[in-house]
Amino acid sequence: MNQIFSFHKELNKKKIVFVAIALIILLGSIIFIFLNKSNKIAIGKQTKNLYDTFYDANNTISLKLSKDYQLSQSNSTNHLIELNSPNDIHILITHNNIVSNHTLYDITNADIKAYIEEFDRYSNLSELKESETNGNLTYTYSFHYLDSKTKTTYYLQVAWLQLENDYYVFDIVFPLEKLNEYSKIINETLDNFQLQTKNEQN
Repeated sequence: MNQIFSFHKELNKKKIVFVAIALIILLGSIIFIFLNKSNKIAIGKQTKNLYDTFYDANNTISLKLSKDYQLSQSNSTNHLIELNSPNDIHILITHNNIVSNHTLYDITNADIKAYIEEFDRYSNLSELKESETNGNLTYTYSFHYLDSKTKTTYYLQVAWLQLENDYYVFDIVFPLEKLNEYSKIINETLDNFQLQTKNEQN
């Protein structure tokens, strides 16, 4: 009789231990799922808050760039988007219609010759470079110029991007001495530029 009682007692202990372990595993799983979900939400919010998105007046294009650049948008009648920062970074975006019977290379090559005439002093004019931006044809060139008022030498990167039936032209300017620090903004500007869909425009 005592053996049967001891057996049942031992069995009940095992059941209690098993149930306790199962509850601990279940509780641990719930906590893990909750923390993982909270972390994803927090990371999503942080990522979203790390960038500023800029739009033209008609909401037809957008450009997303890091808040680290401290860029702010200025009203402009000559540019779709004009961005400036206290760090002396300037990004200007304009639009041109496709010209029939002329390639983008021809147009960009002509642009180089016309553009550099606007500067009293320039140097280090690069070759015209062909590349792709998100699968779209792009031509870029760069040069240095001296601002006679501030006596600052600037680096100017010009990019012509063909999207559908339009050309978008980017002037990206910053002090030459900051070239190593700011050069990444050139690719970031092109990669994060996009046309707005009809739904996004409404």
